Order: sequence, then structure tokens, then C-alpha cells
Amino acid sequence: MANTEGMEGGCLCGVVRYRVVGKPSFQTICHCGNCRRATGAQSVAWVTFLTTEFSIVKGEVAHYHSETQATWSFCRHCGTTLTYENAQRPNDVDVTVGSLDDSEAFPPNKDVCEDEKLSWVHGVTPNI
Repeated sequence: MANTEGMEGGCLCGVVRYRVVGKPSFQTICHCGNCRRATGAQSVAWVTFLTTEFSIVKGEVAHYHSETQATWSFCRHCGTTLTYENAQRPNDVDVTVGSLDDSEAFPPNKDVCEDEKLSWVHGVTPNI
């Protein structure tokens, strides 16, 4: 796993910027229907940090709270999905890998919610 000494990321329009520090606990691709609908993609690459290792450094995010105890944060201007949090994991925040300035830093090494994977999507091939 990569170690971040202060990696940043943000939304498409640049209104929101965030910072992560520390080592991630998970690097996944999620195939669930909720993540697909929240991002408009067939699956989403996430990297998980402790909530204490994530901070918004510019702008403000909007939140969507779902009936599944999940909360997505996104830019209210351009709509970029930035994070996912779940009440069942109160100390974790999942960050969209695509919103990181260096999206290559945390390649996914595990598929999650594979039972919801679309039939035409192939699994992760670890690059280890």
C-alpha cells in the first residue's frame, strides 16, 4: 500500500479540494447498484482512510444520505462524487480514486459487491 504524506484531490471544477494523509486500509472496486447510481459509472474505485486522515481544504461539499445508512459527498457545483461513508464503519471514509490528483497511487486490489457486478464488467487483476 502506498503511503501518503499529504496527497490531495478534488472535483472536476476545482471548487472543492481535499487532503488525505497516512496509509489506506482498503483499495477496492465496488460494483453495487448504489455506487453505480451515485457516480454514473459501471463500478467505482475507492481508497479507504480513517476519517481523521481526511479533510476538506477548499470549498464545501454537499451530502446525500441514503436509506442504507450511507452518505456520499459531492461538489454542489459540478456534481463530482468525492467520498462515501457508512454508519457501520464510523471511523472510515472511502475516497473516489478518480478524484485524487494522482489516481495511479492506489490501484484497486479487491472487488466488493461482486454479486451486483454487471455481466459485461471484468474483475480486478491485481498489479502486485
